[in-house]
Amino acid sequence: MRISTQQVFLSNIDNLSKTSADLFKTQQQLSTGKRVLQPSDDPLASAQIQKFKKEIARTEQFNGNIEVSQRRLELEENTIEQINNISIRLKELAIQGKNGVLTDTDRNSIAYEADELVKQLDGLMNTKDVQGEYLFSGHKGFTKPYELNAGTGRYEFQGDDGQRFIQVGPENKIASTDSGFEIFEKVPKVSGYLEADITQTQGHIGEVGITTDNADGFDEFMSQNAPLNFTFAGGNLTVTNNAGQFITADDPAVDLNNYDLSTNPNAPVITIAGVDITLESTVDGVATLDVISQHNIINTAVDLRDTLREANLSTQAGRNDFSEKMDLILENLSGIEEKNIGVRTSIGGRLNALEQQELVNSDYKLFTEEALSSFEDLDYNEAISRFELQQTVLQASYASFAKVQDLSLFNYIN
Repeated sequence: MRISTQQVFLSNIDNLSKTSADLFKTQQQLSTGKRVLQPSDDPLASAQIQKFKKEIARTEQFNGNIEVSQRRLELEENTIEQINNISIRLKELAIQGKNGVLTDTDRNSIAYEADELVKQLDGLMNTKDVQGEYLFSGHKGFTKPYELNAGTGRYEFQGDDGQRFIQVGPENKIASTDSGFEIFEKVPKVSGYLEADITQTQGHIGEVGITTDNADGFDEFMSQNAPLNFTFAGGNLTVTNNAGQFITADDPAVDLNNYDLSTNPNAPVITIAGVDITLESTVDGVATLDVISQHNIINTAVDLRDTLREANLSTQAGRNDFSEKMDLILENLSGIEEKNIGVRTSIGGRLNALEQQELVNSDYKLFTEEALSSFEDLDYNEAISRFELQQTVLQASYASFAKVQDLSLFNYIN
């Protein structure tokens, strides 16, 4: 077979280019420490590398979520601890203020401290996290959870009962927040310590009392039926629930014609789900009754302050009323402390779970990085040996081409 001079040159150029490319590729591998520089180098390994990198990135995001959750829960734990300290102090003030030997000035001094604790509680229960969202508003992060109703003098919850969950593992979510509704509103119910919210066009509902052992029953009843509408017409009373159904026993009206409610001390008592409702007027019209059965800690502090300020101990009836109110406040504070302990236990459990999940994530990331390394990272011993061989081959190619390119018949023609 005849080989032309052009073929010799082209073949040598191709060989030099290929050898130079191989040497350059090996040099890139050595400089980056990576065996696979592009998918075409090893398609199967490249697919596995991308999979492992996604797993590592996902695990790093889980650990980032854990850091966010820990920060929020630690802030919540610290806030709850401060609120608990205030509840303990309120209990001390209630016990101190109940002492019958105190003067009005003494009680006003205690009430002043209780008022300062109300202000502290206002700040704590409206705490914001580092992102500027309210800690206890549930899903309504930018809604202030507790606002003072100037008309009633009570603090009202404005958030919702939502709880935010954050993914901290492939199959694990942790609640990173707690709603103020769950922490502060759902305290153990104290019989006789109910807030009656009464709206009326005409007529008047008097005292609202509750039987000693039926607070839970009444609360459940009101959650399903409230508000209750009391309708006075022609000396008769009917009571309907939120669905318009009659709930009075006299099917459906109670006859009040025989009572002079303005003077009769034995005014009729309507008992509904254990609650005795005393009627003080029968002027035709409608009165609506809704009851909030929970006393959160800030409203309990308000009750303590107001009870101390308004105490009238000049009569036996006044002393009895004061003592009863203070007993209810003390009982409610005990329930608040129990709820506080349960909340802190829950937060502590979640913080421990986050620590354990972080360890699991770190181990998984390490194993994944090891698997990634087996596919992606370069064996330097093999690569350096290959580089030396390719360098030698390239040098030999240059040397041999220099000899071949001098071969020509013109060198032998005289």
